[in-house]
Formats: sequence, C-alpha cells, structure tokens
Amino acid sequence: MSDNQSGKFDKKRFYSKIMLLGAGATVLALINLSTGSEAHSQPVLILEYLALALGLVAFIGGLIIRAM
Repeated sequence: MSDNQSGKFDKKRFYSKIMLLGAGATVLALINLSTGSEAHSQPVLILEYLALALGLVAFIGGLIIRAM
C-alpha cells in the first residue's frame, strides 16, 4: 500500500527518488572507478562508465525537474 492514500501522483516525491537513485549510482560508480583496480574485461569497463553517465543524467534531471 502506498503512502499516498488519495490516489494523486506526487511529482516531487517521485523525482526526489529518481534524484537519489541517480546520486547513489554516481557515487557507487565513482567509488568503483577510483579504487585503482582494473576492470576484468572491456564489457565491465563499459558498464562502469555507462552506470556513471546514467547516474549523472538521472541526478541532474531530478534536480532540474524538482526545481521547476
């Protein structure tokens, strides 16, 4: 059961969750990249950079939408 019993869509809460998810993905990707260890394979390295890029996009998008 959701917290919002009235059935209305709470945009600020939704975009806050997106923003937090993006921030978390960005932090985890940066920690993974900053450890200095090399990726086991090229696809893993691509996934690390993809997670970093998408996390930043989600975080910045959440900030922009929440500011409006």
